[in-house]
Amino acid sequence: MTEESIIKLSVKEWNYDQRFAVARVAAQSLTQVAPLLGEAWSSRWWNEVLKYLEVTQQELEGRYMAFQQAVELLSVEERDVRIEVMVDLLALALHVTPPAIKEDAQKSRAAHVMLYDARSRRFLLELQHALRLCAGDLMSVENSVAQQMYYAMLEQQQQQKEEGSSTQQNMDLSARKAIQDTNKKKQAFRWIATGAGIIGGGAVIALTGGLAAPLLAPLLVGVTGATFFATAGGVALVTSLFGLTGGGLAGWKMHKRMKGIEEFEFKQILNDPDLPPVPALGCTICVSGFLLDGKEEAKTPWEHAFEQKRNHNDIFCLEYEAETLLQLGYAFRRFVKDTAVNYAGMEVAKATVLHAFFAAVALPATILKIADVIDNPWQMAVDRSKKAGIVLANVLEEKVQGNRPCNLVAYSCGCLVVWNCLQELNERGKHGLVDNVVLMGAPISTEETWEWRNAANVVSGRFVNCYTPNDWVLAFVYRLHSLATNVAGLEAVSGLGKRIENIQVDIDGHTKYPLVVKDIMDQIKLE
Repeated sequence: MTEESIIKLSVKEWNYDQRFAVARVAAQSLTQVAPLLGEAWSSRWWNEVLKYLEVTQQELEGRYMAFQQAVELLSVEERDVRIEVMVDLLALALHVTPPAIKEDAQKSRAAHVMLYDARSRRFLLELQHALRLCAGDLMSVENSVAQQMYYAMLEQQQQQKEEGSSTQQNMDLSARKAIQDTNKKKQAFRWIATGAGIIGGGAVIALTGGLAAPLLAPLLVGVTGATFFATAGGVALVTSLFGLTGGGLAGWKMHKRMKGIEEFEFKQILNDPDLPPVPALGCTICVSGFLLDGKEEAKTPWEHAFEQKRNHNDIFCLEYEAETLLQLGYAFRRFVKDTAVNYAGMEVAKATVLHAFFAAVALPATILKIADVIDNPWQMAVDRSKKAGIVLANVLEEKVQGNRPCNLVAYSCGCLVVWNCLQELNERGKHGLVDNVVLMGAPISTEETWEWRNAANVVSGRFVNCYTPNDWVLAFVYRLHSLATNVAGLEAVSGLGKRIENIQVDIDGHTKYPLVVKDIMDQIKLE
């Protein structure tokens, strides 16, 4: 491997004071997130940062530089290096700096792996905030690096068809189509390479905060970068990073059947079906927890919710056990129309809070009469969802999604898929795979604080619980099968400090979640 960098790095252009200032700001950022990311990982990452900056711990301790002074030094008008800092430390996180590649090769004597750990991304988000950059600047840097790497690979393969033919088997269908369509869409790809174009009707790179100039410059280093990504090793790096090998999530098939799970597959939400998707440095898996109007509802709520995010993140919908979820949706619809809901609204609500309903030793007979309408479909959906969560944990552990952070977003029984996935990942000690988690209307008890702590243990980013006290459907089905009096979809999760973000949403009832997913995600503002 050449000693030159694949991605254009700026560290050699910074003077000692600037490198010292970067270390000072990085230290502040890491201090904020270390309790969340773990002492072992934080210590290892800190040593990598210091080594990269060629600054020692002793030098930091021996010289005082105020945090404010460090930020000002990096953002002077004559030479604002803050975006350069983000690019360099992203390269460090990806393990594509020359020292990182060389060290990995010496340690493993195996092929280098390009990896974007969710914990690294959490640190970089904190660094973005510390540097007083605009929200979205990290995503812009990520997109610029990702798109240029991907484009360089496709462009070089087009020029070296004899080599490309042997590697196409390792790429998914969209990548193959991209190569075949290169001549027809070459101009569009050239726009991507410069970070200045538009694809699928949306801006490829969102430039913010007046910091566009550094992002517009190509980030791949000439022959070293572009040619590298055309080699077999380069293709392997890119395909493993973006989860393209074997078709990635969209091409994944459940080879080993789990008892009770017959259907489990991912569908990607694309900007434009006529244009090949350009992969991002992050992905999101969305899970619908019931289907009211048809199987397409596993996808449609998320198409609207992530309409503006598809250029920053690869969005996938998990489709599992559609018939079971359709039966549950039908049961929900019947329940809502039934007089039992009216009874609950008139009689039980006199106590003013749902806790009175939960506290009842015996549920009202009028309500129990229609329990069969919803009982079996609910139990079936809960069982399938829990099992699907184990399958999802297997997928993430195998890194079918690629060596990149993954967000998990769900409502209703879909939350059980995510919940059981997180519990399984924690039990296996798999950290750095999951970035952010959003649960809406979760049928999960809040009383077992240790379970929430275990789930949060494998989430590097935000963990958001969305709830409404007006969810009579959830209150009924949960109380029917559990003596637990506290449910995440009905109230805030407590006992974990600020680790779980609780957001009360304005929604009429459980069956309205598919209609308000976009509003909720807009309110949350995930980065």
